[in-house]
Amino acid sequence: MKLLPQSFFGRNTLMIGTLLVISHVISYFTIQHFVVDRHNRIVMYLASNQIKLLRIGEETYMPRSLAVGFSKTTQLELYPMNGGELPDGLERAKYHRGFSQQAIRYLGENTEVRVEISDGIYLWISEPAHPNFWIRMPIGEYEGSNPMELFIFTGMLLFLSLAGAWILVIQLHRPLKRLAFAAREIGRGDYPGKLKETGPQEMVSVTAAFNQMASDVHQLEEDRTLLLAGISHDLRTPITRIRLASEFLSDQDEEIKAGIIADTQDMDDIIDQFIGYVRYGSEEKMETGNLAELIQQVVDAASKQHDGISTQIGELPEIDFKPMAMKRLVSNLIENAYRYGKAPVIVSASADDTRITVSVRDYGNGIPDLDKERLFQPFARGDKARGGKGSGLGLAIVSRIVEMHGGQINLENHPEGGLLASFTIPFECFDE
Repeated sequence: MKLLPQSFFGRNTLMIGTLLVISHVISYFTIQHFVVDRHNRIVMYLASNQIKLLRIGEETYMPRSLAVGFSKTTQLELYPMNGGELPDGLERAKYHRGFSQQAIRYLGENTEVRVEISDGIYLWISEPAHPNFWIRMPIGEYEGSNPMELFIFTGMLLFLSLAGAWILVIQLHRPLKRLAFAAREIGRGDYPGKLKETGPQEMVSVTAAFNQMASDVHQLEEDRTLLLAGISHDLRTPITRIRLASEFLSDQDEEIKAGIIADTQDMDDIIDQFIGYVRYGSEEKMETGNLAELIQQVVDAASKQHDGISTQIGELPEIDFKPMAMKRLVSNLIENAYRYGKAPVIVSASADDTRITVSVRDYGNGIPDLDKERLFQPFARGDKARGGKGSGLGLAIVSRIVEMHGGQINLENHPEGGLLASFTIPFECFDE
């Protein structure tokens, strides 16, 4: 299980979230040092000055009228500690570390400051000069606390951060998604056309390079197809002449004539396979249809030439596929089963939640030295195991058509004998 997100959006969101947390921590310590600590120092400086004035009044025997006036003005209150119950406000008050540290600087060691929040905000100060008294001093009005404001502020900050991450990522995500789709198109032999060169400068450069590469590959594919078509055309002319010449052989040379005709037919089939491998299905468009009906059509056509073929086809949903290419795919697997295996041949198809699976099984000897990767390569053959003749392009064409539909193909020896060739096609082959 991978803990870190794999997408650009997830990674950038995580990065921005981490940076926000770090910036909040730095902001907290910055505000604590430059704002809160200085605020605490100023408050305690003013409070300590008032307390010192109170000391001076006591030491110089300030007139009572002046003392009362000073008390009313500053609203300082003295509460003696005689071992009885604590005043209600003092019981509710909580020790304040920041105020206490600053009070020690102005009033001496063992000074303690508590904060009471009731109808207003009050400081309760116990200082060394009056160890048996608590001084109560108002420092402001209490406007109440609303945590909803904090949640709204945090939510807006998170929303703006995610929106910024989305805008940042979308500039990379869309061009990259188009590139990935176009790369799959080229891998299937299709030409996706020129991609729009938009986005950041780096993405424009990458898209331009990709467009040039796609154009070069398309031109190379067309040149190769044209070259092979020309060669096949030039080869078919002498093959046709050979076949016509063999028709003039005498009846005594009937065996030789039959051999020449069979050989020229094999050469013609091999040329068709060469052309089919290079260009088969690349120009055909996707169509929505029922694969079960197509498979049944292919099996019905094969049953006219072969005996012992049956089907086990379940209910299949409609999907997008290339009809002619898919017919060639199923037909090739059936022909391989008869050519290299043995009847009966069973063609089955089923569907699950995500894909359709089609399989063709024969009852031959299988392939003892089954090398799947090699058999799907062009011109590879399994003659040692199953005999036969051909160009070795049949399975290569099959593999290419399956890849064209975004699926996978597999060969395996059946436990009860024979070879099982199966391929899967996903419901959604190509996501743009």
